[in-house]
Amino acid sequence: MNSWSDFIQALGQDEGGPIVTELCRKLGELPVITETPDSYNDPMGKTRFYKFIKTGIEFGFRAGKLNHIHFFIQDHEGYAAYKGDVIDRIGKLWNVQTVLEELGPADKAAPGRVDMLIGYIQQWLKYELKTHAVRMEFSKNGDLWKVTLISNFNG
Repeated sequence: MNSWSDFIQALGQDEGGPIVTELCRKLGELPVITETPDSYNDPMGKTRFYKFIKTGIEFGFRAGKLNHIHFFIQDHEGYAAYKGDVIDRIGKLWNVQTVLEELGPADKAAPGRVDMLIGYIQQWLKYELKTHAVRMEFSKNGDLWKVTLISNFNG
């Protein structure tokens, strides 16, 4: 399995470039590839998604560069739970308390809440770093639900 730093290194890299290609190969699973619909009229073009269903990971490419990576720590919409490390600890061992103890206060955060139209919205914490951001979402009981690495690449 890839290390956390391998995923961070791939952020901002070309979709068909050697770093992303090697990362995908190491996952050992062929991705399901989809794109956002034309109706989104996104000025940066369509987002291409590489969905690694059995691994619990989704890559998002914008303007041909790896923009973000979702790690589904818990089963979600057909994705198996991601079993690898998140910041050098098995993902399922993180919860709100351990994140705050280890990483300190987040740069941005929001509590969990119920929205009348879409239901429960997960509590989240976002840490802004020099090359990327880490956004962590938590289930109602405080366990880590999903992590997203976001590139600070600006085109």
